[in-house]
Amino acid sequence: MGRPENESREVHQAKIAELGRAYADALLAADEAAAEIAIREAMDAGLHTAQIDDEIIAPALWLVGDLWKRGDISVADEHIATEISIRVLALQREAQRVARTRGEYRVLLAAPAGELHVVALRMIDNLLRNAGYDVAMLGSDVPTDALATLVNRRPPHVVCLTSTMPEPAGEVLATIGALQRSWPDLGFVIGGAGLASRAHPRPGLDICRRVSDAVEAVDAMIRGGGRN
Repeated sequence: MGRPENESREVHQAKIAELGRAYADALLAADEAAAEIAIREAMDAGLHTAQIDDEIIAPALWLVGDLWKRGDISVADEHIATEISIRVLALQREAQRVARTRGEYRVLLAAPAGELHVVALRMIDNLLRNAGYDVAMLGSDVPTDALATLVNRRPPHVVCLTSTMPEPAGEVLATIGALQRSWPDLGFVIGGAGLASRAHPRPGLDICRRVSDAVEAVDAMIRGGGRN
């Protein structure tokens, strides 16, 4: 019974070791972008700040210090590695701050009545949760009145709707119109091939054409960028 847990722990430690090597290599190459990527991947992998500091950044700096003491790298190399790490630490702290701020905002995800395709919406659900948002996933085939009831019960800041087929796309637009009449400040991010030719960005409404753009689209709506 203990093997799966042990194997999982071994995989986790192997991932940390891999990220540690990538970060150390980035420092030695004076590659700040690669260093940032390694730390972002560590955060995406669920490592806490203390783990990143203790198991990735600190060992890399120890390695740099040892190489400098042995004369394998110059003092300039050591200084560059230190400066990169200082900037990466600032990036890490800012990312944590942003995640905490996002947690204050609620995002509702749904597919309207008649729309049963929600794979992309579930991908967006994962991305938004990982980014720190308070997410409620309603799933497929949600009637307008049911969605309105849920919005009224606990108003979100942003509603994400999807439609892959032209027929439910009309229901998406009708749903948005009905909800915005009752909640004028409610922001919408919509996506899906069915909406591409039927909707256009406007104040309070943005179109997300790629799953990978979902967090950025919701961020912009929260900031008010979609309402100007």
